[in-house]
Amino acid sequence: MTSSGRSSVQSQSHGSGWLPTSRFLGWFALGVAVTGAGAIFGIAFLCAILYYSGLMVVTTREALTLRSVGHLMITRESDPFFELGEEHLIHLSAKSNYDGNLTLTLKDDIPTSFHTNEGEISFSLSKRRSGTATYYIYPNQRGLHRFGNIHLRITGPWGFIQRQQRADMAEDKRVYPLLKEVRRVRGGVYRKRTDIEGTYRRKGIGQSLEYSHIREYVQGDDPRWINWKATARLNKPAVNVQRPEQGQHVVIFLDCGRVMGARDRVKTRLDLAIEGALAFAAAALTRGDQVGLIAFSNRITSWVPSGKGDSQLKRLIEAMAGLEAEYVESAYRVAMEHLATHYKRRALVAVFTDAGNLTFAEELAQQITVLRRRHLILTVTMQDPRLQQEIDKYPHQEDDVFRKAVVEGMMIERHERLHHLRRQGVIVLDVPPGQLSTSAIHTYIDLKNRSLL
Repeated sequence: MTSSGRSSVQSQSHGSGWLPTSRFLGWFALGVAVTGAGAIFGIAFLCAILYYSGLMVVTTREALTLRSVGHLMITRESDPFFELGEEHLIHLSAKSNYDGNLTLTLKDDIPTSFHTNEGEISFSLSKRRSGTATYYIYPNQRGLHRFGNIHLRITGPWGFIQRQQRADMAEDKRVYPLLKEVRRVRGGVYRKRTDIEGTYRRKGIGQSLEYSHIREYVQGDDPRWINWKATARLNKPAVNVQRPEQGQHVVIFLDCGRVMGARDRVKTRLDLAIEGALAFAAAALTRGDQVGLIAFSNRITSWVPSGKGDSQLKRLIEAMAGLEAEYVESAYRVAMEHLATHYKRRALVAVFTDAGNLTFAEELAQQITVLRRRHLILTVTMQDPRLQQEIDKYPHQEDDVFRKAVVEGMMIERHERLHHLRRQGVIVLDVPPGQLSTSAIHTYIDLKNRSLL
């Protein structure tokens, strides 16, 4: 999924309100000083009448000028969709048929969950031409969000008064998870790691390789991989390239329980898990495997049956884009029962959860004995960097010593429970949040190359 094109919405401004500018207020205040100076010579009233009459004439003339401007054509141009935490450029343009120069100030009603580097944008508009201004936004929440109207203030040539208008520019924009690693997978960054070229490998129990393509022999290749028919046809040595069997089943378990709602700066644990799950799914789909999704909290919140190809990746992205953490405890039993009902064939089950969720280990371990007879279980957990930072701190006070002891106890308990899962036959990937996507992809490739599924 890419955002190669840009979308735009256009509307004519309407409404009419008038606002004095700071320049007008400054000149108005200056009139008090002029009147005071006139009082010294006994002509305060005359000075006030002349000064404020002149100010009123200029202001009225400017108001008439602004009224003749009429309505402006406003356009907002942006990417067709946004990605969480990424910088996106918004173009605002205005066009006028007025035969003169104007100054415009625009304010866009962006969604409340977005951050922007600009509040109001001002630019000049030459006669009978259009002007453009830009600003950046940073989406902080996935899902569907609405842009509102654009408010504009038109300032005349003398800058004494402004005309206020509004353009109806309501527009819905969808914010997807960060798809950077998905694009890397689809771009072929990891493709060579799943091709077994020129090196002889002993076929183990359950291992299944299939032919991929032929390439030219290079020094260091094992002669047992030489394709003699291709060598004769090409008149130069050629070797077979093997790859792991395709068409196998991969099921993604996505924890949407309470602990996944913890926020680390911009993103929640669920946001990071979704990014990793999509990268994992993209890697599996690229290799021809079938991928499905079971998202759950204390219930099944989303289920995407297994499928393959680009259309399945789009379905997974759409399904995960709207998921939110629920303030309930996760029930892994519910997800396992759903798996047992809908997946009869052996599958790689990748469970994306939070490292702090220690309570799930016992519940999951109870069912491992049954599950591992049919499925290969991979648990992808995220470390909490804040806990390690707390351990690395030097304790200066008694409270610091107590806090450090508590954190160390939590880390030991977490390590023991994850080790218990490993003893039960679960493959455990435990990495910092920032390494989740790449580590998940490399783990999938390793499992495929070892033919564990």
